Amino acid sequence: IISERYPELTPTDKRMIALIKMNLSTKEIATLLHISTSSANTARYRLRKKLKLSSEDSLEKSIQEM
Repeated sequence: IISERYPELTPTDKRMIALIKMNLSTKEIATLLHISTSSANTARYRLRKKLKLSSEDSLEKSIQEM
């Protein structure tokens, strides 16, 4: 369903969505992916842009509703 709504998502974006859907914190995601916390934050920011969310919208809430 996500691929149909957002065909531009990469496998990395989909992995990030899955981890966020599991209610993991940014620090936990960074540890699992072996990246820095700032890289995880950058990935979340880029994902927010691809999903066309405004700065007021919650990324976690939007992903949980998918």
